[in-house]
Amino acid sequence: MRKHLAFVLALVMVLSVAAIPAYAEGEEKVLNLASESDIETMDVAQTTEDYFIPHNVFDRLFEIKVNPDGGTDIVPSLVADYSVSDDGLTYSFTLVDGVEFSNGNPLTASDVKYTFEHLLTVERACNYDIAKEVVGAQALLDGEAEELEGIEVTGDLTFTLTLAAANAGYIAELTSPAMSIIDEETVESVDDFGMEPADTIGSGPYIVSEWVPNDHFTLTRNENYWGEAPDADVVIMNVVPDASTQNQMFLSGELDIIDLDALDASIIDSTYKTQYADSIVPGYRVGVTFISMNENNEYLSDVNVRKAIQMAIDRQGLLDNFYGGDGIIQNGMIASGVWGHNDDLEPIEYDPEGAKALLADAGYEEGEISFEFSLDSSSGDTTAMVYQQIAQDLAAVGINVEIKSYDNSAWTEFRKTEEMPMFLGTWTMDYNDPANVLGTFFSMGTVGRSLNYYNTDIKERVDAASSIVDDDERMAEYQALEHAIVVEDAAVVPLYERAHLFCIGENVESFVPHWAGFSNFFVRDVQMK
Repeated sequence: MRKHLAFVLALVMVLSVAAIPAYAEGEEKVLNLASESDIETMDVAQTTEDYFIPHNVFDRLFEIKVNPDGGTDIVPSLVADYSVSDDGLTYSFTLVDGVEFSNGNPLTASDVKYTFEHLLTVERACNYDIAKEVVGAQALLDGEAEELEGIEVTGDLTFTLTLAAANAGYIAELTSPAMSIIDEETVESVDDFGMEPADTIGSGPYIVSEWVPNDHFTLTRNENYWGEAPDADVVIMNVVPDASTQNQMFLSGELDIIDLDALDASIIDSTYKTQYADSIVPGYRVGVTFISMNENNEYLSDVNVRKAIQMAIDRQGLLDNFYGGDGIIQNGMIASGVWGHNDDLEPIEYDPEGAKALLADAGYEEGEISFEFSLDSSSGDTTAMVYQQIAQDLAAVGINVEIKSYDNSAWTEFRKTEEMPMFLGTWTMDYNDPANVLGTFFSMGTVGRSLNYYNTDIKERVDAASSIVDDDERMAEYQALEHAIVVEDAAVVPLYERAHLFCIGENVESFVPHWAGFSNFFVRDVQMK
């Protein structure tokens, strides 16, 4: 048996400022936040977006810890000890003794097994990819089994987990919010878990004390929490769809932290980078914004056309003009801060004349190429302007595109048909391993994203890479695959990784954003004054 060692990765994070405390001794510390949209469910098995509650109310077997130097570690959370078999298939776990859910029920290995089974069997299940890797998962999904064969409970606090195929990044996957551990007794006793605060029982630092749909939800400290108590006693998440309203609420002191992501770059430059410069807390998305190109399209099937599109787009101009330059250009799909990121990947040069030459080599004269790509109209005006600038850049080399706008649900359904020619997307990492992005978009089993990447050899290698046990060998393979996908085959246009800026108010001493730049931050990483 071998121990799996946590690894440290560089990630730029800056902590914040000091001022006069706003709370008297013994006074309840209330943290006021805002979100652009309400949640749909508190059950992480039924959502891939609503992660604020899972992050703060539940625990996972492992977590990502941001260190004072900005690096990150994968650290055990609910796991006291574990080992991995030499073939990389079987994991043996021992849980931390004495952990209780907020209702007083003890955490057991059976709860962990039930969590995996719930991910696979709950109605409207949509977050089961990690659980699906376990032996017997497909039989459970298909209704051919009543329990998950690959997890064996060997004691109150011990269990083994066997994968269908070795995956050296599986511990990293277990840090994902999808793997939030739930209380079997609670879930089995309610009709629709995740819809009522009183039934949303976890072992994390907070409990849900109130949810008023489309208005706010409130978290309060979990008095049964087994770890270090968070600093904020009460957290109120206000649902405020309008970014300008959020801005005014922060400026008037009604919000203690504001996520600047939705604000116009001009407001950030004129107000926050001047009056509040010392209170800005930056992180990175740890994810790449990209343009997808569907290789089933008659034009996009030609690698020269795809390479021409890569060269025709002024990526730095997009970042500067629409996001105040807050971010970094990315030449691949493995973002900065992700294990396996390659700083030496061949850069994509902005070269309109070179793009025209490639199109001529492909047999197209200027103005003779015309195809469509789609815009998700619910993404907001800034994204719409980015689409317009991309269309102008392409038109400058003779590629005429029509921007088509859909509401979010129609856009998602169209993408699933595998017929959407091009789209603008951002993939923010769920866990810190290259498989999270390369496997999602370029594996043999990838469907529903309208890429239709043709290179079967590379796709098979992407699938096989996760089973490489040696970390150096696995990193080298992922970097080689990224080079083949982005540079040689031009299957996608990587654009940039945006900075994710927050600003803290006078009641907050410090704040560490989530390692991957999610807005759904850990509230326990906020220190109040």
